[in-house]
Amino acid sequence: MNMALIFRVMDVGRINECERALDRMMAAKSAWVITLLLMMSAVSTALAGDHERARDLLEQGEILSLNEIMKQANSRIPGKILEVELEEKGGSIVYEIEFLSEQGIIMEMTVDARTGKLISLEED
Repeated sequence: MNMALIFRVMDVGRINECERALDRMMAAKSAWVITLLLMMSAVSTALAGDHERARDLLEQGEILSLNEIMKQANSRIPGKILEVELEEKGGSIVYEIEFLSEQGIIMEMTVDARTGKLISLEED
């Protein structure tokens, strides 16, 4: 009888220990979720700003449209476009275009966003 009682007390102790561990894990998980949500919000805000900036530059005639740039990129080197970024480099606005060539090579093309002039082409 005493042995059974001791065993039950030990089980309760383990249950309490497991509950505390679970509480710690849930608190850590909550912190990660909050951090992730804050990061996603910051990225979303940055992307919205980039999109608005690109639209403003296009409307002002400062850059060529993405559609025009993609046509030019495909005519230079046929392949599948994977990613396009609009960036400012050295006072110039450029499109960086990452694509998969027909030969299966990942390439990066940098194009002047105002003129469409090819600046560089290299394997990524």
